[in-house]
Amino acid sequence: MSTSKPLEIAIRKVKAGQEKAFVQARASFINKLKKQESVERDWEFKSFFSMPDKDDTDVFIGMTRYVSMDAVSQISSSLMDTDIAQSFFTTFDMKAFVLVNSADGDDFRLEDIISSPEHVLEVAVRTPKEGFEDQFDGLRKGFFDLVAAQPGYIMDKEFIDVQTGARVVLIAWKSQDAFQNALGVLSVKAEMGAFFAAIEASAYQAMKPIDNS
Repeated sequence: MSTSKPLEIAIRKVKAGQEKAFVQARASFINKLKKQESVERDWEFKSFFSMPDKDDTDVFIGMTRYVSMDAVSQISSSLMDTDIAQSFFTTFDMKAFVLVNSADGDDFRLEDIISSPEHVLEVAVRTPKEGFEDQFDGLRKGFFDLVAAQPGYIMDKEFIDVQTGARVVLIAWKSQDAFQNALGVLSVKAEMGAFFAAIEASAYQAMKPIDNS
């Protein structure tokens, strides 16, 4: 039986000239969101790296864990049409928005993984290219076996977007240096090339946690 609880991941690119308005509106929105009884935890991250293109404005990633899928629907209905939400949404463009469950059905507790402001988390949203669906798991294993062997690696976890079926991965590192060193090593490996050739990536960010109190 699955114990996975829905995790919402919103990748938000701040509109040019809206930096101060974004911070203020986000604080109001998150304060309102965290007061909802069915919200278990909420996190905020700031991106420092993206692929394939560099972001020209700040990108922030919000992650929210809910007690159930029903809770997601209820909160969406009650919160998203409020003035607080609408004021917030006008300050950014959404690069990606996914609502995921863990692929293995197990409970996932991000608070047990990201426990330091120095930790780094990668998020990637991708789907297998046509004709590569049956090869995805094997190519993924070949690449992620190498990822897991790098110094400073903490964990990786695969998720599935309940709305589109896209595959979403989170990868955690002990520090930005560990992440960057691993990227340098992995980028020349055949296993990375083979896996990336088999997927269409719609979003990718590397990020560090920030305070959202």
